[in-house]
Amino acid sequence: MKKSTKKSFKPKKANLTARDLNPEKLVALQDQLCVGQTLRFVTTNNFAGSVAITTTNLLDAWYLAGTATNAYQLFDFVRLKRVTIRGMAVALDRVAGSVNASPPSCTVAIEFFGLVAGSLSGGKQKSDTSLGYMVPAMVTLVPDPKSSMALFQQASGNALFVVRAVDQSANPLQGCVIDVEVVYRNSADVNPAALATARAGMQPGALYFNGLDGLTDAATAVRSTFVPRI
Repeated sequence: MKKSTKKSFKPKKANLTARDLNPEKLVALQDQLCVGQTLRFVTTNNFAGSVAITTTNLLDAWYLAGTATNAYQLFDFVRLKRVTIRGMAVALDRVAGSVNASPPSCTVAIEFFGLVAGSLSGGKQKSDTSLGYMVPAMVTLVPDPKSSMALFQQASGNALFVVRAVDQSANPLQGCVIDVEVVYRNSADVNPAALATARAGMQPGALYFNGLDGLTDAATAVRSTFVPRI
C-alpha cells in the first residue's frame, strides 16, 4: 500500500499571530527591575575575625550616586540565596614573627542567626578547617527554604547572617573570598533609600559597589572586588 505523497499545508510561522500578541487579551508585563547577582568580597586588615550582615548592608552593596556626596540604594528589596567563604591558612612564622614547623591551619564559618521576626533564619550554620596550603577552607550555605531569610526583604538593621574566618591562633584571617548570591528587586512606590554611611568624591549618576559591611572602601572589613568603589 503506497503512502500518500500529498504534502499537508502548514502556514509559515511568520504568518501566524502569537497568542501573546492577540489584541483581544494583552499579556501582563512585569514593570520592575529584578536582577540576580553574585557579589564578591575579600576580607581586609580591618577584619576582626567575624562580621554580621544585615539586609541594609546587602542593599547598600550596589548603589547609585545622586550627587558627589549623596548616594542611594539601587534596589528596594533583596533575597539572599547563598553565601560562600573561602580562606587560606597563613604560616605561623608570618603571624608571630618566629619559625614554626607545624603546618598552618585556618577555620571559616557561616551562621544564619536572624532572631527578629521577619528575618528569622532557623540557626543554620557550618564551618570548615583547612590544614596546610594545598586546599583552602571553604563553606557554602543556603537559607532554609521555609525561613523568613529566604524571602524578599526590605532594608533593615536586623542581622541575617555572620561570616567568620580565623587562623590557627584565632587571629582574623585576611584575604578570605566571600561570595554572596542575591536577587534584587525594585518598586515604583518605594522612595530610594540613602546609604547608611556618607560618601565623597562620587560621579553623579554613576553606579558603585560597597563593602559587605556597608562601610567605605578605606574603612570596610569586607571589601568588594568589583569596581568602581569608593
